[in-house]
Amino acid sequence: MWLRFVFTGCLFLLAGVLSSADGYKILFLVPFPGPSHWLMLKHFIRELTERQHQVTCITSFTFGEKLQDYDEILIDPPYPIRETFPVEGLFASSQTSDFDKLFMYWELGLNTSRHGLESENVRQFIRRTDLEFDLIVAEQFFQESWLMFAHKYDAPILTISTYGYSDFFDRIMGLQTPWSFVPHMILSYEDDMNFLQRAYNVLLSMCDSVYRNYKYLPQQDQLAREAFGELTTAPDRLPSVTELEQSISVILVNSHPILSIPRPSIRGLVDIGGAHIRTPKPLPKELRIFMDEARRGVIYFSLGAYMQSAVMPVEKRNAILRVFGTLEQRVVWKFEDDSLLQKEIPPNVMITRWAPQNDILAHPNTVLFISHGGQFGTFETMHHGVPVLFIPFFGDQHRNADRAIRQGFAKKMSFESITVESFGANIRHLVENEKYYTRAKEISKLFTDRLVKPMDEAIFWIEYTARHKGAAHLKSKSIRFNWFQYYSFDLVLYPTALVLAMLLIDKLAKFMSRTNSQQGRNRSSNGRKRVTSKRS
Repeated sequence: MWLRFVFTGCLFLLAGVLSSADGYKILFLVPFPGPSHWLMLKHFIRELTERQHQVTCITSFTFGEKLQDYDEILIDPPYPIRETFPVEGLFASSQTSDFDKLFMYWELGLNTSRHGLESENVRQFIRRTDLEFDLIVAEQFFQESWLMFAHKYDAPILTISTYGYSDFFDRIMGLQTPWSFVPHMILSYEDDMNFLQRAYNVLLSMCDSVYRNYKYLPQQDQLAREAFGELTTAPDRLPSVTELEQSISVILVNSHPILSIPRPSIRGLVDIGGAHIRTPKPLPKELRIFMDEARRGVIYFSLGAYMQSAVMPVEKRNAILRVFGTLEQRVVWKFEDDSLLQKEIPPNVMITRWAPQNDILAHPNTVLFISHGGQFGTFETMHHGVPVLFIPFFGDQHRNADRAIRQGFAKKMSFESITVESFGANIRHLVENEKYYTRAKEISKLFTDRLVKPMDEAIFWIEYTARHKGAAHLKSKSIRFNWFQYYSFDLVLYPTALVLAMLLIDKLAKFMSRTNSQQGRNRSSNGRKRVTSKRS
């Protein structure tokens, strides 16, 4: 009997060794200190380790649980993002200027990139010469200098965009974004823009492209050379950030056709919107009972991982609580501290410092989600078919809200406009009007109707890139084209220039010929005059 157990144990051990041997060594780069970004990217790390890959991650966050074949290099201390962009300021004035949003991205990208590369733990990691990696996976969020890790380890690179599409993704893969019908990433326009919208889209997109190429990327390039210059005696021979971008094999984009407008694509750009959504888990007992017994349904209120309800102005908080107390529905409010007194909380409201958002939205009694409009929560509510009241603040939140409204399952209001009357009216309109709930369920069917699960597709492309040591064949050779070549203007320009040159030469030759003839006639005339004079 014991021999059978020994034999079985040896088989399991051998299977584990063989499966580990098939795994890849992956360096996962998450330099941006956004908590919601990390919550999404954690799912990829977990999935990769479960598939026997060895993952080393550079991040500002600890994973929070023990994973096999996982190691983390902490950016410590993390970038002080809450001090740089305080939540209190965002509550006081929501960001609306498109150019302010662009400069926020560039500033955040440069500052967080520099902070991470100057972290002592990261510096020590860069100096190590005993490591090898089969693949670099990096978040695609304005940390281009970090792509130099691919050069250090001579490894292919794949990136994950947590916020959706951007024009420069197209250029990285060899496409030129048609601004006539593809709006800039921060705009809420559709693909049927009117004349003024198209004009503004071209202006914004052109400013973005010019500033990125001639100001922002050179600064990222300088950061990369300062951090990795010691790898070579000739820092000038390090590849540029632009060259590193063009070496990206695949970009996994947190996007879905339901929320994003149609746009040209190429094989190396892969939609994985909703990849972070997992099968719902049972709710904690107290929360489960609270929701199960809600005869009129449950409203879930959360402002995400960055915007915290606990620091909102007291007058707004009190107005919200007054409205909740008048509702027939029960309310689950993610509120990050214990500052609320029990006497302030209506009996139909549950206050919780942490909430399993995906599991709450999946509950059949959930009838409304009050959200700030982040990409991840928006995809979760679309997946589970729940109407939304958006209260957007910054970044892509306004765009997400506007597009959800056009899809017919949402409304939005500004935080500044919240009063007992306005907030209550918006909630009741969404809850009492059946069309929003019906449309949300239709959206859910569209969102989940896929050939393959987004996480499975994402992992396939990650393993594909490692397996083939890159995927240059997925991108167009047009990445080497300039703007004139891409649109074949050179085919018109060069012949036109040649014809003009020939015409100019012809004109010049005729002019010279006329000039010479005239000079000849003048000399001949002068000669005849002199002869006549002598005869006289």
